[in-house]
Amino acid sequence: MRHRIRLATFATAIVAGAIGLAIPGFAQDGGSRLAVSIELPGSIDPATEAWVSGALDHAADDGAELAIIRLDTPGGLDSSMREIVKDVIAAPMPVVVYVSPDGARAASAGLFVTQAGDVAAMAPQTNIGSASPISISGAEIDEVLGRKIENDAAAYVSALAEEHGRNAALAEEMVREATNVTAPEALDAGLIDLIAADEDDLLEQLNGFVVRGPKAGALDTAGLELEQRDMPLQYDILQLIVNPNVAFMLILAGILGLAIELFSPGLVLPGAFGLVSFVIGLYGTAQLPVTAAGIILLVAGVGLIIAETQLPTGGIVGIVGVIALAVSGLMLFDTDEGLEVSPPLVIGVALFLGGLMAFAVKKVMEARRNPVWTGEEELPGSEGDVRVPLDPVGQVFIHGALWRAEVADEPGSGPVPAGARVRVESVDGLTLMVRPLAEVAEEPPEGAA
Repeated sequence: MRHRIRLATFATAIVAGAIGLAIPGFAQDGGSRLAVSIELPGSIDPATEAWVSGALDHAADDGAELAIIRLDTPGGLDSSMREIVKDVIAAPMPVVVYVSPDGARAASAGLFVTQAGDVAAMAPQTNIGSASPISISGAEIDEVLGRKIENDAAAYVSALAEEHGRNAALAEEMVREATNVTAPEALDAGLIDLIAADEDDLLEQLNGFVVRGPKAGALDTAGLELEQRDMPLQYDILQLIVNPNVAFMLILAGILGLAIELFSPGLVLPGAFGLVSFVIGLYGTAQLPVTAAGIILLVAGVGLIIAETQLPTGGIVGIVGVIALAVSGLMLFDTDEGLEVSPPLVIGVALFLGGLMAFAVKKVMEARRNPVWTGEEELPGSEGDVRVPLDPVGQVFIHGALWRAEVADEPGSGPVPAGARVRVESVDGLTLMVRPLAEVAEEPPEGAA
């Protein structure tokens, strides 16, 4: 009986060990404790949103006890910012939003992300604030819609700050008055929790720090192994594509290439380049909020430029089309500060591509109106060399090819030797009727006495 009990106990231990190995987090392996440092650079957009969401999920899967988001942003899209805030709040581990390195900022949407963190920290020479909602033209939004947007943003950031025991009044002021403060000022005002020179200093100060809010509790950061996780290349490329300036230029370049291919089929390269550019630009545009007016102006601009090549308007229609393209770039994307369109860049690109499109389409249309000179039409009058003596039939070399040829003269005329120059008089099926150039030169000009 004792032997059976020992066997049962041993078998139970083996099964429990197997389950512990199979299920992550079921048993501790006694290894090092992990903290991940996630880079969040540049604008807050769909690319950085996807990166932060995936990085926090991977940190949770790896059993990280703490996540640090290294933030440096001029702002970005409200929709992307709210998704990042939700990811930070939903993360199972405490999340520290650390505005770093020195010289970094947490402007506009960055303020909301910072206040969403369980711990808000900044490097000494950084700043935070300027979170007033901005219109697509870069001016402050006013009137009824502006008040609604401003009130919503102010209430949102106030709730985030208050939930974590921070200065909700200052956070709200940053939305309503575009206030901006330095790291020491933010700490003195209670907008952030601490200032750290670097991440080692940050971890040291966090040891024993009491978190307030949904994940309330004291942090134990002693012995945590810090793992750096920078944004990979694929997200860098995606961030470039979703930039409004780049997306607009890709769409214009795509339309230009497709227009050239449409009016001159067979060139292949402009069409292939245009298709790829247009698809990439369309993908980037689809990630951003767009306006109906911008789309209508974009289509109208392209249509007017093409119409200029067909109508005798003296360039007036084409000029209006280029203006429509430029204005469409400024109005196409309904983005916030940090992702705004650069007016000089958009206007310059619209003028260049619009002029290039008009020039290319006009030249193509002129070429299509010219007479066709291919095949038999271009052979009469052409000159070539005799390769096989014409006696009376032989071969001549004309336009890079050998042709069957026959002397266009009375029967019984002498043979034309190889190497002689001949001129094509006419074409009979696949046979060229030729005459030696010497005979042509001997004939007097038409109308001579």
